[in-house]
Amino acid sequence: GARGGGGGGGGGSGREPQALCVWCGELQLRSTKTPIVYSAKVFLGGVPWDITEPALLSSFRTFGVVKVEWPGKDRRHTRHPPKGFVYLLFESEAGVHKLVKNSREDSSGMHYYTLTTRRVHGTEKVQVQVIPWNLADSNRGPHNLINAIDTNKTVFVGGLHGLIVADDLGRIMNDLFGGVVYAGIDIDRHKYPIGSGRVTFGNWHSYMKAILASFVEIRTSKFSKKVQIDPYLEDTQCSQCGVHPGPLFCRDQACFKYFCEQCWQWQHSVGWLRSHRPISRSHKKKFSPMN
Repeated sequence: GARGGGGGGGGGSGREPQALCVWCGELQLRSTKTPIVYSAKVFLGGVPWDITEPALLSSFRTFGVVKVEWPGKDRRHTRHPPKGFVYLLFESEAGVHKLVKNSREDSSGMHYYTLTTRRVHGTEKVQVQVIPWNLADSNRGPHNLINAIDTNKTVFVGGLHGLIVADDLGRIMNDLFGGVVYAGIDIDRHKYPIGSGRVTFGNWHSYMKAILASFVEIRTSKFSKKVQIDPYLEDTQCSQCGVHPGPLFCRDQACFKYFCEQCWQWQHSVGWLRSHRPISRSHKKKFSPMN
């Protein structure tokens, strides 16, 4: 992976850095180590917007008992059609293996399945993209050494593209900032990626470099995506008073610590500190290398 651009200014009121940190390169081919254990959940892209759920079920139940999870399909605002993708939830990962086996694989390791849909004037064949998730791609590093992972040098990375595996995330962050010792992709209860991850650094310098970058643009031949970097936050006491819980964190270098609401107001009531904005861990996933 090519090392790109420079880091930008850190926290405060403006999260957008002055100079965006850019990584250019290619993602690795999906892991082929056997035996492959898949999540029972699969992403389907390029699905016709007007296809019905029964039509999808009839196309894929040949591989096993399956349900359709269609983001946006059940919303009340029906004038906004679904965005052309669905998730299939198989009863077991065996269904995913059968689907992958019956899909076409291109030279870059992407899978495509031919979906036959009914139209007024007959049937139409559509190629939909199939993105399964190999559980081995969820972690890179010493996931058997949970205690060795220092959450004080861990960053939360949001906005990840679904094709990025833990090895990719670790390599990208190591190319840009150095010192990566662990990378993990956050997964849901079906063990499928949710679009975020965590990276742990072995030294403070690399960790702070990543925090100050704030954003990284990842450019590959398949996509370009800007991801956001934040400190990984824990449930801890206020660093100021040491008495109350400290749910608010200030990522500006002038502070860079946890506050309770009272101490936040006191610390940030004067001068240029007023422009600081708190971040909290309420939307962050609890740290667990093994997920």
